[in-house]
Amino acid sequence: MAIEASYYGLYLLKYLKDTEDPRQHDHDFINSRADDAAGAFEGERRAGATVNQAQEVAMRVLMDGFN
Repeated sequence: MAIEASYYGLYLLKYLKDTEDPRQHDHDFINSRADDAAGAFEGERRAGATVNQAQEVAMRVLMDGFN
């Protein structure tokens, strides 16, 4: 399975490569995190958050457990 060409998936892949994290080869992990982040973004926007607020929530979901 390939990594979906999504903003969140590509962002996470770059982070994993830059930090030499072995999960950089785990496409299911990356796609799952990217889907969760996109879902969080959409949910926040539907709830009335601004784009910037929704993006902050999505990035927290995407990067949860890193750093």
